[in-house]
Amino acid sequence: MPICGGCRRCDTRGMIRAAADARAALEALVGEPLEAAELSHEVDAALGDVLHYDGWCLFGVDPGSGLRVAQFGGRGTDYTSDLARNEAVMSDVNRYAELALAPIPVGWLSPEHVGAKGSFRYNQTIRPSGFRSELRAVLRDGGQVWGGVTLFRESCSRPYGEPDVQLAASLLTPLARTLRGFAVRDIPRRGDAPPAGVIAMSRGGGIATISPGAQQWLEDLVPGGTEDSTTAENMTRVAHDAAYAVRRGDGARAATCLRTVRGHWLRVEAVPLNLGEVDVAVTLQATSATQVARTMAEACGLTARERQVLHLLIQGQPAKRIARRLGVSVLTVNGHLRSIYRKCHVRGRDELFARLT
Repeated sequence: MPICGGCRRCDTRGMIRAAADARAALEALVGEPLEAAELSHEVDAALGDVLHYDGWCLFGVDPGSGLRVAQFGGRGTDYTSDLARNEAVMSDVNRYAELALAPIPVGWLSPEHVGAKGSFRYNQTIRPSGFRSELRAVLRDGGQVWGGVTLFRESCSRPYGEPDVQLAASLLTPLARTLRGFAVRDIPRRGDAPPAGVIAMSRGGGIATISPGAQQWLEDLVPGGTEDSTTAENMTRVAHDAAYAVRRGDGARAATCLRTVRGHWLRVEAVPLNLGEVDVAVTLQATSATQVARTMAEACGLTARERQVLHLLIQGQPAKRIARRLGVSVLTVNGHLRSIYRKCHVRGRDELFARLT
């Protein structure tokens, strides 16, 4: 959305009205089974009338692992490996991890910012992309992080600054809830799932090789449509983030589940590997119902007891056996089941299983 002159968003009352309209538009998306291209279009339209920009990136994360599970946008995301390394191992202005802890999780960066001169991101990715300023925000809901959004402006005369922080903050909650629901949206599967694949990550932070199966999975994460310019290369960010999580975790695995554009469930898992210049292998493959259930439980806000019931339900346990395992009555188990179905927006066990496979 390019910067304009004389429109309603350039006066205070007009900006307030535009922000209210944008918030209503985003709230209307919450819980809807949106296709990826549709979500990209609707969010772009809602944000553009308030926080006018020339480039943007919206992404979703798994709140448990912190790994990226979706991405949308147009311009400003071409330096994928550099941006991943900047967030994971560098000190810089408005890193997402730091914004996530801030009372207002929004920050701006422009030539006027005190940290601009020493910012790797500003000088090595933002400026080379043709932009002059950046606005970043972390999307929180229920005390957890569900994603983030970054906007870019080319204009020298109207860089992002403090006034934009408050406008952006007013839109974060419905946007976070939209991404939260998008992670487990109910969409039909189309075609066969790609075969398992591997992305070999180099010690220097780049990618050594991508197998054909992994490339197919990456392509199934691209939102598509006529307006979103996200590419399969941009989606390698899921592998970069998983690799850095392994490197930080002293050899531990890093994994997440996500739903692809064609409705398949994908398991992304990174493990350490000592093979020449390769130090991490990231596998991309179809996932199990048990693994998906963890993602569903998080997104739908299941309680600890409801998660236990769901786990046993997926194992094929009837209500009576679940009750014995948990030391509660069948009546209590049935109450938990009703709550699980309601929170997951399904009508019963069969429909729930269909969502998990």
